[in-house]
Amino acid sequence: MEKNREQQELDLLSLIRETFNFLYNILKRIAGFCGYLLRVSFRYYYLFLVFILAAVAYSYYKTQGPFRIYDSRFTLSINDGDNNLYSEMIASLNRYLLDGDPGGFASILQIPQVEGGKVCNIGNRFITETQDSSALRIVVAVIMNNPDVFPTIEKALIDYFKNNDYLKSLNSARVAALKERKKLLKKELAEIDSLQKIEYFQKTNEVEVNLDKKLILKTNKQMFYSDKLSILEEKEAIAKELAARSEIVSLISDFPPSTKPFVTMRDVIKGNIAIAFLLALFLSLFLDNRKQIIDYIRQK
Repeated sequence: MEKNREQQELDLLSLIRETFNFLYNILKRIAGFCGYLLRVSFRYYYLFLVFILAAVAYSYYKTQGPFRIYDSRFTLSINDGDNNLYSEMIASLNRYLLDGDPGGFASILQIPQVEGGKVCNIGNRFITETQDSSALRIVVAVIMNNPDVFPTIEKALIDYFKNNDYLKSLNSARVAALKERKKLLKKELAEIDSLQKIEYFQKTNEVEVNLDKKLILKTNKQMFYSDKLSILEEKEAIAKELAARSEIVSLISDFPPSTKPFVTMRDVIKGNIAIAFLLALFLSLFLDNRKQIIDYIRQK
């Protein structure tokens, strides 16, 4: 038993030692390879300098002039129509931009082609108001390379929705129904006022005493109060609807592009320098081992 236990302990120690030696050899090889890369980097330092300078120059070039892009957005209240329809309309517009057809984009929005050519991309997302699940807001994002065209694009996009024949017919029917309902409420309110006047002059307040000796006040003049209050509330809601949402869409807020580009040189230079460093490293390794590589290819 003692011998078996000692043998097991020796086997465990031997396994630990072998595992440690294995990990040590791996780390040693990694450290040696890193040292080799460092030596190669110093040997061909001029390659790294050239590639990094090229990356800086390229980053500067890609963030100047027509490559400078600006992000802007505005929020619309959707007063009528299905949100999927708005998404499809924006996607149809954006398809012209993705296909490199600024002329078609400008033609649909009825704006000059020069201004349409400044737009790079259009996107959207929807916001559902928590108070009213049927009330939708659409946030339209516009990416362009000239911030001066934002007012023109914003107005053109709003008109693009408002001039849609299908949405115009839906909105006309909605507004007509609201106005008709407003007339009916006015008529119902007048009838209630007439009934209240008749009730006021025909009846008086009555007082009863029940078995528990509690007074009960019966006021017939107040019998239409709840109906009148609900009519007034609905009338006020319709007035707000007609005042604020009489058109297909309503502009809630807009955020014109700032003078700072959406993508700056600092945003792109890091990635470009990393790519330049890797390219310089691969080229340095090739040059350092070119003889072995050429000999290997000739053997094939």
